[in-house]
Amino acid sequence: MVVLAQTKVKEALEAHPELREVLLALSPRFALLNNPAIFDLVGRWATFADVARMGGLSVCEVLHRVNAATNSEEALFSHAPECLVETVTVEQPTAERPGWVSEANEVQVLDVRDRDDFFLPEVLGVLHLLRPGGVLKVVNSFYPAPLIEMLKEEGYTLHYERPAFHEHTLYIQKPHPSVGGWEARKRTFPEMDTAAWGKDFLSRLLQHAERLPAGEGFRLTVKMPPAALTNTLETLGLESVVEALPDERYAVYFYKPAKAPTRGAPALHRPVPLVIQSATPVVYPILMRLLESKRLTRAVRIEELKVWDKTEKHLGWIVNKKADISFSAVAAVAKLYQKGLDIKMTAIVVWDNFFILTRLPDVHNFGDLQGKSIHLPLIPAAPPAAVTRFLMQQQGYDPEAFDLVFGKPFGRPEEIKAMLVDGRAEVALLREPEASFAIYEGQGAIREAIAYRDIWRALFPGQGDLPNAGLLFAGWVLRERPEVAAMFAEETKAATQWVQENPEASAAMIAEVMGVPVPAAELFLRRAHLAYRPSSEMLEDITHYIDVLNKSGYGGKPFGEIRSLFV
Repeated sequence: MVVLAQTKVKEALEAHPELREVLLALSPRFALLNNPAIFDLVGRWATFADVARMGGLSVCEVLHRVNAATNSEEALFSHAPECLVETVTVEQPTAERPGWVSEANEVQVLDVRDRDDFFLPEVLGVLHLLRPGGVLKVVNSFYPAPLIEMLKEEGYTLHYERPAFHEHTLYIQKPHPSVGGWEARKRTFPEMDTAAWGKDFLSRLLQHAERLPAGEGFRLTVKMPPAALTNTLETLGLESVVEALPDERYAVYFYKPAKAPTRGAPALHRPVPLVIQSATPVVYPILMRLLESKRLTRAVRIEELKVWDKTEKHLGWIVNKKADISFSAVAAVAKLYQKGLDIKMTAIVVWDNFFILTRLPDVHNFGDLQGKSIHLPLIPAAPPAAVTRFLMQQQGYDPEAFDLVFGKPFGRPEEIKAMLVDGRAEVALLREPEASFAIYEGQGAIREAIAYRDIWRALFPGQGDLPNAGLLFAGWVLRERPEVAAMFAEETKAATQWVQENPEASAAMIAEVMGVPVPAAELFLRRAHLAYRPSSEMLEDITHYIDVLNKSGYGGKPFGEIRSLFV
């Protein structure tokens, strides 16, 4: 393929992806093309003549460099004198200025003549903030062909003038929402920068959607299959369009229309507003699969969806009655129940979640750890430490002979994982997903030395597994909307089973929101023991676990007095 002045960048790069690196090397101004959102905007409408002007280069230089990279330089000569005479087709200015320019109630001016940076996203940002019917005046030193081509396709009304040789003026009128529908202008929606959201991705996305004014929209570019995102925001009334991009990403456009009236709809048939949370990221794969369920998102309006890295905040939401559904640690909610909270745990979904990891070569049991510092999550009175002390005692060791180290004020799992990975810690107790992420990031230097499930099963054959965390409902949900609680439980069971059976697909779904590579996410899913089991069928396992915690200094009432927590 010969690249000419009027060849679209997108067309050339689809045929020769290696040309992206050639362009980036041509001019410092092209560094912004490394941003996927900006590159998508430019590549779709810009020609190589436009790119040359943006980079302050000659068309001839650009064409020779890109064609040389594809062994097409000789073929370029047959199209001479295209790169010897750098002519560019420029639309002729309209003689008469239309009334919508002079009569506009709102006019914003953006003068980019002295700008060296890439200003297209700023143009789109100003357009986004304009009220329908408002006008943006863009003053440029050259004909803004990519911008004009893009806005034409998106249905904007344009007027071009050329007051001087090096002054090109473009007037842009923002259409009313009803003109052409929102999908006609979706590519002008601002791109959300989600890089800093991390594991708070879902919560931040819901907050942004909730605050979005009616008649406005935004765009996300993601690697994960977007069904969970589109379903979730549909519960807030947003509409969406998904486009598959060439590099295995998705452009997802969201739009908030005017709110539809709900009068006349029976209350029982309206989506139930619920706040959902999880104590740790371990249930992220279950949550993401849940959000792909149309049955769930039609029955529930998700007001908030929070995945915590701080256990105390998660418990605070339960105590303060902010959370309606929680994925919570069994031991923690058992203690809360003793204080009279109106809560019920209907199922256990996370099992056997304690692992001793080490950078040391000769650690196979607790005896090998005497004299070593063992970093533990949370505090000395929390379940990880209580279970550790109990297992040590059962195997004939004195817990006081071990150096158990806790962070101040709490041992955060993410911080302990980082210490293990960078060598500041040699031994640590971690739960999933941090345990798998540490093994992955350690690149062979970190291994699992002790799995608590193995000790537990050896000590108590036939008495079940370690029940770590389960599905918790606020009492009102079970009493007032039992059909919603039953549906949520059924969907959680189905989601858990799907995650178990599809670790590769699930890893692709969660890697981006968890901020890890797909192989790390898949390792976590293959190591974690996620299994949905109703509490009513697992009372023996739960009884035994809570009795162990009580004997280990965790404290609390005998299981018989809190039995009604588990239904």
